Amino acid sequence: MCEPAIDLRILGAVQLTVNGTAVRLEPRQATVLAIIAAAGGEVASTELAGRFGVNGSATLRSYRARLRDSAGLELVKRNEHAMQQLLVARDAVDLWRFQTKIAGCVGLPPHRRLPLLREAAECWQGPPLDGLDSRWVHDEVAELRTTGRRAFLELIGLSLEHEGPEPASDHAERASELFPDDDEIRAALWWTWARCGRVRAIADDLDRREKLPAGLGRPSLMVLRKEAKTRIAEARQVSEAVPARMPHLLPPVRSKVHGRHAELVFLDSLTDQDSETRVVTVRGLGGLGKTELAVSWGHRVAAQFPDGVLFADLGGFSPSGPAQLEVVLTDFARQLGIPVGDDVVSAYRTAVNTRAILVVLDNARDHQHAAELLAAGEHSRTVITTRAAVTAPAVADGRVLALSPITPEASLEVLREAIGEAKIKEEPFAAAKLMAACGGIPLAVRLVAAQAQLNPGVSLERLLDRLGSASAVLGAKPEGETALRDSLALSYGPLSAEAARVLQISALHPGPEISLDVIPFLSGLPASSAEDAVDELLRGSLLDPLPEGRFRLHDLVRAFARERAFAELSPDEVSMIREELLGWLLAAARLCDRALRSGRELPGDLVVSDGAPLPDPANEEEGRQWFESEHDTLLAVLDSPDFLPYKTYRWRLPLALCCYHTRNGPWPTAERLLISASKITKDELDEPERTRYQAVCHRVLGNIQRKLRKFGAAERSLETSITLAEGIDDPLETANGHQQMSALQEDMKKWEVARHHATVAGRLYEALADARGVAATLPTEIHCHLELGEPGRALERESFAVDLMTRASTPYNRGALHRVLMDCHLRLERFEEAALHGEAARACYLESGAPTNEVRVLAVLAQAYRAAGRAEDELRALRDFVSCYGRLRQREPEDRQLYTTVKSRLAARGA
Repeated sequence: MCEPAIDLRILGAVQLTVNGTAVRLEPRQATVLAIIAAAGGEVASTELAGRFGVNGSATLRSYRARLRDSAGLELVKRNEHAMQQLLVARDAVDLWRFQTKIAGCVGLPPHRRLPLLREAAECWQGPPLDGLDSRWVHDEVAELRTTGRRAFLELIGLSLEHEGPEPASDHAERASELFPDDDEIRAALWWTWARCGRVRAIADDLDRREKLPAGLGRPSLMVLRKEAKTRIAEARQVSEAVPARMPHLLPPVRSKVHGRHAELVFLDSLTDQDSETRVVTVRGLGGLGKTELAVSWGHRVAAQFPDGVLFADLGGFSPSGPAQLEVVLTDFARQLGIPVGDDVVSAYRTAVNTRAILVVLDNARDHQHAAELLAAGEHSRTVITTRAAVTAPAVADGRVLALSPITPEASLEVLREAIGEAKIKEEPFAAAKLMAACGGIPLAVRLVAAQAQLNPGVSLERLLDRLGSASAVLGAKPEGETALRDSLALSYGPLSAEAARVLQISALHPGPEISLDVIPFLSGLPASSAEDAVDELLRGSLLDPLPEGRFRLHDLVRAFARERAFAELSPDEVSMIREELLGWLLAAARLCDRALRSGRELPGDLVVSDGAPLPDPANEEEGRQWFESEHDTLLAVLDSPDFLPYKTYRWRLPLALCCYHTRNGPWPTAERLLISASKITKDELDEPERTRYQAVCHRVLGNIQRKLRKFGAAERSLETSITLAEGIDDPLETANGHQQMSALQEDMKKWEVARHHATVAGRLYEALADARGVAATLPTEIHCHLELGEPGRALERESFAVDLMTRASTPYNRGALHRVLMDCHLRLERFEEAALHGEAARACYLESGAPTNEVRVLAVLAQAYRAAGRAEDELRALRDFVSCYGRLRQREPEDRQLYTTVKSRLAARGA
């Protein structure tokens, strides 16, 4: 049953509604509710009885009973402390809602207090406890008036400062209605009217007050008349200050805006009659087209601002420094025809808050830089552009528009307009690659398009050779200057030494993302200094924040920061940073590979520096998560020409990645890395370690090639591995090679050969007392017995194999055993046993994070359920297959064929 919706209002006439229906209250009922609500929810029974001049609890019990009868539910009860308690939620009473809003203002900056104060003011519907007998609620009324007038006076003051005189006068007029005999409210009302130029309103209010009887606390008529005279003079000055002309200071549109339809609609909120937005801040990286967007939109809507359009470049990120505020204010005032006196700020504010003016403030350092120039009156609007990553709006009714790079389609449209459709159709690939190198930065796009225009006889393919990378685009200068590099330099120049170093470190880190944890380690800065530097880069839009404490550099920013790193750091420093990064990646990857229980150990001769933020994975899932987060960085390191000299890391990192790759499916990537690793001679190791790790590289390469169904290449790699291991008389690596060869021959359906290699591997493992190795050979051995028509032999070791796997192997290998046993029981038409092993196999692959194997198990498990007559379980398995298939990174032909079969079965089931 739903809780009743109760609304009790005491800030005005006392009203009670229950489930939207007004409850008729007797005077004493209303008074009881009001007194308890005003006291915070409970009042001593003796105090309440004394208030009404009654004795005993019987009368109060009668009041409670009548309230219950009127409202249809119990509203007040006497608790164990002899207190009369109001039984409603905190949000059910307007006073409590008001108090919550006021409490929420504590410690907030003005622009965040203002909306809360507005919401608090809306709780007031009239004078507090209006209509109740003052004998009973005199103290409550006095306290509520004090609290209310204080809130309204703060609201009027903040509104006048941040919104302008017209909204402030609205609040003051409402406060005057609620507190008609309050002289501070009256003074605030006259002051806002004066700022609005409302001469008649002040005079009329003075005339009304002169006719009122003298009241306690009200100033004398002489004082009132003197104040009114001053305010009327100020109001007349405002009303008579008309512009000599309508300025239109927007510069011409330098380039057409492309790909910004959504952003233009966002700016249109400034002129939407139903919107309260008065200031929009457009923020983003230099070169994103903030100025062009603001100026283009300003020209579009200029006619909606009959008193003029003002524009100023505030120079917030200018090599000559920011513009002087006094100079800009004076110029604006003159453009508006305002006599400039000593208080130019007040004169300007008065004008923009009483007229219809658009102000465009370009290249502000931040909001504080533009604060005195904002126009946010009833009919005026402001657009600010800044590179600073501001998050909060400039004013209470403001919004922030964060620009992102434009789409590839929009970039191509710029190029199309520059060189024509025909040339793009001739070389679509080169055109697309050129625009991709620009990274969606409109300035870069325009520079490349201008370069293509400069020499129209040059093919786009040739231009791609010249400008096909971020670093090349950075140097593009079709008009003789490197405009993009110069633009980014304006953001880089003001950085502190610490922020500049962190930016350089982030650029030398080749991955698309960098973790906050690794920045202090690579930069050598204390953690607090590194975090301050990151904040500085975020504020300058040079670093993009991502979830989980990670950050990203735009490719063009990365290219620029790399240039600065190579110019400002010595080659030894750059090399040291790269080696620290490699050492951290290898040490962390080894730890996480152990968490995956690969059983593979790498040489321990490379030790990571102190302070490295190494993970501490407690289980396979945590190890896999680290690989997921740093996978792209690992690939970037291994693919980057910058890291080619670091051979000792270039073969170890692929081995540390191999278990993760084997289970998670990016097998072509793993093959490419392992081929490279197998070609590195590993000269830093002595024999026999050097040859042993060559054998390891060939073995894991062969296993990946097996998964890619490249059986010939896999066989050659595994034969090489076995030969190398036998050559140094290493029985463990020899056994590992035979075990992998048995799995390959099993996939090739060469059952006798597969069984032979499994048997050889098993004997070697037994001699080494390696239970895990023995367990790894069992799935292949059992499968071969089955395929060779020996199902009895296949299952005679079932319990032994399951027990050994449980004790000595990994979830991944246990999954392989249960998968084989599922197939065995399915062929022997033991469908329930097959389903049990299928469920166990799926659970193992889920635990080890092997989605490809999980998908393949689900397809067979659905067959087992169907054969066992378990229709609902079959349907669930089919649906789980489809869901898991959608998450596969790589889909082999076998997987696609299974998907087709599953979808057909689902269709046949009508699902």
